[in-house]
Amino acid sequence: MKFLGNDRRELTFVLVAWLLLAAAMVSLAKQNLSVPGLYYDEAVFAGMAKDFVTGQVHGQHMPDTQTVKLLGRPFPVFIQTYLGALKSWMLIPAFKLFGSSMLVLRSADLFWELVALLFFMLGTWRWLGLPAALSAGPLLALDPTYFFLGVLDWGAAVPSFLCRCVAFYLALLWWRNRQGRYAFLAGAFAGLGFFNKADFAVFLIGVGIAGICCYSQQLLALFRARPWAAALCGLGFLLGAEPMLFKLPRILMLTTSGMHPNAPGEFKVKLQTMLSMYDGSHFYRLMNVGGVFERMYEVPAGARAGLGFGLIIACVVFVAMKMRWKQNESKERAVAFLILATALVTLGVMVLPDAVRIHHAVLVFPLPQLIVGAVVTLFWEKLPRSAILELLKRAIICAALLLLLFSQLRAISATERLILQSGGRGRWSQSLNAFCREIRNRSDLTIVSLDWGFNEQLIVLTDGPRLMEPFWNFNQTLPPLPTDANYIYIVHPSEYSALKYDVAYLNAAQSSGRSVEIQPYFDRQNEIAFYTLRFTPQ
Repeated sequence: MKFLGNDRRELTFVLVAWLLLAAAMVSLAKQNLSVPGLYYDEAVFAGMAKDFVTGQVHGQHMPDTQTVKLLGRPFPVFIQTYLGALKSWMLIPAFKLFGSSMLVLRSADLFWELVALLFFMLGTWRWLGLPAALSAGPLLALDPTYFFLGVLDWGAAVPSFLCRCVAFYLALLWWRNRQGRYAFLAGAFAGLGFFNKADFAVFLIGVGIAGICCYSQQLLALFRARPWAAALCGLGFLLGAEPMLFKLPRILMLTTSGMHPNAPGEFKVKLQTMLSMYDGSHFYRLMNVGGVFERMYEVPAGARAGLGFGLIIACVVFVAMKMRWKQNESKERAVAFLILATALVTLGVMVLPDAVRIHHAVLVFPLPQLIVGAVVTLFWEKLPRSAILELLKRAIICAALLLLLFSQLRAISATERLILQSGGRGRWSQSLNAFCREIRNRSDLTIVSLDWGFNEQLIVLTDGPRLMEPFWNFNQTLPPLPTDANYIYIVHPSEYSALKYDVAYLNAAQSSGRSVEIQPYFDRQNEIAFYTLRFTPQ
């Protein structure tokens, strides 16, 4: 790709800005390489990557995982029916080079998040101009939700970010250059996003409908002139999404007739999740209650960020400018497209059954940041009546962006302080990592997880013990536990228990009168994160 002199200067600005943001994010994320503790849904991707690197399956993964033999090793294909193993693939090179650990896992997540940010900024610059890239890039990089999901990733958010941003950049290259390889690659990354997790379809449908509404004439003329471009894009999508497409009938069946379609109160939870995403308080709330989603909106929010407020202001400014002044038509159309796409993706998340967590709500990213960036560009390029007004206008833009970025940094800082003070509470507790270090190479032990939230971490952080997670097969009547002294059972206290089987076993052990060693493990604030049970010889 050839760049003119002015393009080279602007590209330099974009790359320097990205490097500065990368340095800031690495500095902020440094403590998260060790705290909070490893979380179950983080670890499942890492565990399957570790199995492939070592060539051995260490412990049984959750139901619905799927692997194939590759070079005699278990290569991960699916984590769950609707969740492909793309993130495990992204972790395999890092684990091969540096070993499987929480530090390597989270460092790799951060690396891929920074790559996604780079493609986002390059695409924004090529589409909307330098002011948009230099405003939208920092807003995305320092957004608390984007930042923490990029380091403490679960729900496969990082691969989804990467696929969205790379597909966005490649689609722009195709739009500008009309070269078939870009159409094919844009489709392939969109397909990989769908393979990564089926809810990616919400983003594709929302953006697709908005594109047809706002660019129908251009698209129609383009595809008439170059029908092969649509074919190449479709072929790329089919290749990227192929494994998930075979699962689609089952996914649709589960979505329409699953266990929790549009459960009572789901709309309220989705709305709370969406609002906490826009005000940057989601991870503070989540860490404050130790990962118990059901309680997170009962606690104070901590510091709040201003993305939601900034988005509303940007939309109001855009409408006011459109009513009063004639603007750049192509950028006006871009803003209208982004606003419509944001509304449609948000609506899609709200109607998708069970899409109640932050990694569903954040499907709308980076559209809000693009809206703000596009409006900044329109306002920045508006010709003033005088030099003084020009100076005042640009001062207002810079002050507003700095205020918004400060609110985001403040929310990140408040959440980091909470994490550092506690070392992670409950299901995020660092004390589980400490327990794993104690028994890492103990091949004489069998570790039995009696609740969701332990086993996948044990797979990643230990090598020696035999691991069991039997509760997937529990029914109304709980089976008796083997009393072998080499068995260690892990249970949560009641406030962190997901399935409550472990609480029943803990209560029975406390009241049985048998010789059972019950050992609590504490977080940094002396709160119990979990217990181990171990029968002692009579």
